[in-house]
Amino acid sequence: MTPTWLEAHASYIDSFRTTTTEQLRFNPGSVERPALLKVPMIPAGVLQYSAPLTVKIVVSHDVTIGKTQDSDISYGVSDGTSVVGFVTRDKHTYGSGPACHGFEQTSGKALPGRGWIGELSLPKPSDSFYPGQFVITLKLDEHWGSCYTANDGGLVKVNTFNKRLMLDKGLTLEVYKDNAGEKVGIKSIEVTVLQNS
Repeated sequence: MTPTWLEAHASYIDSFRTTTTEQLRFNPGSVERPALLKVPMIPAGVLQYSAPLTVKIVVSHDVTIGKTQDSDISYGVSDGTSVVGFVTRDKHTYGSGPACHGFEQTSGKALPGRGWIGELSLPKPSDSFYPGQFVITLKLDEHWGSCYTANDGGLVKVNTFNKRLMLDKGLTLEVYKDNAGEKVGIKSIEVTVLQNS
């Protein structure tokens, strides 16, 4: 999904943005933990409630923003009520926690709370660079997921989720930022949904 594709197809997209062919930039706004965009992926009634499903999300960020400014971006999937996924952190947080970690919350125009999981636990990157690309894998029927970054030759953060999505209600990709003052630069999002046999 390129910036122009997201502009055309997202069912909801935050108004505090600028778009070029290279990136979708979300600027500081007035709402805490706002939804930046939502993209419907699978309509209600297509999947069974407990379908064995894996969702892979590969995102590419503007490195200049992620290494110099507050830019914590949450990517998740929602059944319209709950959302589970991973928070991708900016470089300034690497001394206190992992480059990415889980989150689960109630879906909406803004998250009612952070819902962060494992934000202070290992592994913490020792590399000083901001990778700009994150690979998120969600095993929705098994209640866990992982996030991979290129730091330290490859770091993987694994988290379990308490919330269980009702897959028969459909699936939507949802993207949030952590606070009103953050800046976000998204170059691309690639989503793959696999029904395991």
